Amino acid sequence: MVKMDSENIAQVMEETTLTRIRLLLNDQKVKLWEPPYYNKDLNQADEKQIHELAGVIKPDLELPLPHIFQGLLMLQQNALEKLAARNRFSESGVLNLRLKFGRTLKSRLRNVEINAEEMGTVLVNKISTMVDRNPAMLKLISGGKVIQENVSLKEQGVKTSSTVMVLLISSSQSVQMVAEQRKLLEQTKEDAGRLGEKNAVKDDYYLQVADQSGRSLQLPAAEKKALIIAMSLHEKGRAALLSGDYSLAVVLLLEAESEFSNCRSDLVEQVDNFAILNLDIAWCYLMLQSVSELPNACERLDACERMFKASYGTNLERLQAIKGATGQEAALIMRLHLLQGIVAFHLGRQREARLLLQKTQIEAELLDVNEQLLEQVVQLGYSTTEARLGLRASKGDLDGAVEHIHRRREEGEEIRRKEKEERELEKLRSELGKCSDGSWINVGYYKTLLNMGFTDKVSAAALRQSNNSLNLAVQLLQEEPELIHLAAKEDKVNDEDLARLVSLGYSPEMASIALDNEGGVEEAAEALMAGEGIVTPQEGERKGKRKRKEEQEDKEAYERIKEGVARGEEDHLDIDLKLEKEFLEKYLELVNQQSKS
Repeated sequence: MVKMDSENIAQVMEETTLTRIRLLLNDQKVKLWEPPYYNKDLNQADEKQIHELAGVIKPDLELPLPHIFQGLLMLQQNALEKLAARNRFSESGVLNLRLKFGRTLKSRLRNVEINAEEMGTVLVNKISTMVDRNPAMLKLISGGKVIQENVSLKEQGVKTSSTVMVLLISSSQSVQMVAEQRKLLEQTKEDAGRLGEKNAVKDDYYLQVADQSGRSLQLPAAEKKALIIAMSLHEKGRAALLSGDYSLAVVLLLEAESEFSNCRSDLVEQVDNFAILNLDIAWCYLMLQSVSELPNACERLDACERMFKASYGTNLERLQAIKGATGQEAALIMRLHLLQGIVAFHLGRQREARLLLQKTQIEAELLDVNEQLLEQVVQLGYSTTEARLGLRASKGDLDGAVEHIHRRREEGEEIRRKEKEERELEKLRSELGKCSDGSWINVGYYKTLLNMGFTDKVSAAALRQSNNSLNLAVQLLQEEPELIHLAAKEDKVNDEDLARLVSLGYSPEMASIALDNEGGVEEAAEALMAGEGIVTPQEGERKGKRKRKEEQEDKEAYERIKEGVARGEEDHLDIDLKLEKEFLEKYLELVNQQSKS
């Protein structure tokens, strides 16, 4: 629920008034810390001059004169404090940081001083003393980035007078549980990196990157790994977001952003993942009521809008062409416009805020799903997510919703079927290996020989010996079957792997047995080393212990990555808009109050 009591509203109104005055002063290049508004000899404000200034800018602001006067005094004090902090930093390297505490944290002190050369962990320890909490339970965010504990504040670009958001990762859990949450972050990175390196052809457990239609993208290995780590952290962050753990969510989402920075900018700009990530981070700022991060949120929302247009089309036309409907993603656009309206309000851009919030109101009405229709679709055997997305895609038409759900299911099944066929084909090609000239064995010719009645091993051996000449392969099978059968026996192991082991000094016979036992060249080398060059054939033990252990670890990593995250490809689009409507109502009310004051 959106909680904005009279105290919250008063604070919001005060911050908004200050922002409007600040923007107007910046536009007119007024410097409150200099004469005539500040008497440097007496070290005090010239209230007469400030009162006159309040009267001059009153018509532009349309605010009560006392409010403007008090606002000018507060802004002057803030400017003087920043100036003093900058002077001190230039002399001693000491940072003066403003602290913004999450709702579950309280402290009488709102500033902290620390040398810029200190590590992030020193700042965490200082603040933990101020709020009487274990350092392990705190996360600090400044300038839209999580402050790293083992890097100096200077290296992280922390500036004096900047605001640091202090988050309690969990107020109700033990330190042990918080340590487990930190472990989750690192474990997710490790698991995603591991599975991102796996091959859909050779391995049972792997992660892939897909486009908007669900088709896997073929990417360079390093870029694929970076994308998978970023997307996995995003999914974990989104799971925390859905559960209402906004402090943990924003940390995971900012870590995801850091991983996205390892990907090519043109790729990041073309897909919607990074746009949605920016939207999710801005939503976290709103839920945490972190006004200090508004400039960062504004930049994120601008980037999000730009990438949505690139990915979906200016009027969602590209999305219409790909998916046949736009209702699902329209919910994301509605949330974007809502956040843009809220940010505009806090930045004092009243007219822009009003227009955006009114636009959001219209979008919310168009996206509204009738609860009775939703229940009817669910009773037909579909999930709530499918029902809501189907009704939005069909603009509330029951039959159209069912048709949409079936079409999306069929499209998904068709994509999975084709990908399975491609994986099986690639797996077969990999198992067949290469010809004598280095080219891959032609799978079509191989299947032709099988249809002619030849066995799989001799068919592969014949094509390998004939360098993919089907006619020559048939001739060899008919005229020299003994030689082909002998070659088939020798082809049980990969020639390149065998050559590598022989180059290490092992006999071809022992190297072949080791490869047959272990299934991999590294495992085979270890077995030969352990047996001092002698190994015994193991019937039915094609995979070595290490290989089986690796597969088990892959399975465990896969299960950890999947735990708690959305199962469906479009689950992230299933937004019921209840919170959005509550925020919309509150901020429309605030905009109206501002215009009346």
